[in-house]
Amino acid sequence: MDRISLQMYTVREFTKSIEGLEETLDKLKKIGFRLLQFSIPDSMDPKEVKKLFDAAGIRNDSVFCRGLALEARTKSVLSQCDLFETKYVRIDSIPRDLSNTAAGYKMFAHYLNEVTEELGRHQVKLLYHFHAFEFIPVGNGKKGIEVLLEETDPERVQIIPDTHWIQSGGCNPADFLKKWKSRFNYMHAKDFTIGRMGQTWEARPIQFAPVGEGALDWKSILKVCRDNEVRSYAIEQDDCYGRDPFECVKSSYDFLKKCGVDD
Repeated sequence: MDRISLQMYTVREFTKSIEGLEETLDKLKKIGFRLLQFSIPDSMDPKEVKKLFDAAGIRNDSVFCRGLALEARTKSVLSQCDLFETKYVRIDSIPRDLSNTAAGYKMFAHYLNEVTEELGRHQVKLLYHFHAFEFIPVGNGKKGIEVLLEETDPERVQIIPDTHWIQSGGCNPADFLKKWKSRFNYMHAKDFTIGRMGQTWEARPIQFAPVGEGALDWKSILKVCRDNEVRSYAIEQDDCYGRDPFECVKSSYDFLKKCGVDD
């Protein structure tokens, strides 16, 4: 079964035009991908994008909509879900001005509960994408992400956990995934590493890395995901630091393949 996906943000510089997208799909197909995560820009026609995916024999595993635009674009989002034959909609993170307090997270959670009512009637689930800042405590011993999860409807709102941001946020990825196993079945496989020392002894810039080339304990992470029957392991690398992104993507793909993710 094809479970290894790619969050196309990794190769964003190559997909700015429909011609670039077609060339990129061909390269990813040769690596072995049959599943991808592509956020269709407004400049592209979803039907034209679907034709390219079909021609490449690749499936788009979810659709994307900005969280605050979801209410106005529900009909369009559901149409894209039908087009790509998926039941998952990804959104971006909580607005910055709401992310400093528990009240802000509760407000955003209640908004998500409201705007997903129509999605729920079509059995479509929302996937919330987080970063490291959601792990900052916001009061009463709670982290922002915990408040959001506790306040949202688990039947309609899930997370798409990102292993790099969990580690960067100060949590053990496997422990976090195990704790919230009922709230996800898609994930972002992103490695975590430390760059060269900066101007002071204490400086240790956090960096991204191809999956399996960083410091994360993938054996424990993948065990939790396998036990949880994760459907999509989407590779993502925000920055390749001058290295060919397709080379990085292939390294990540080969590592997950070797780990038996697709078995």
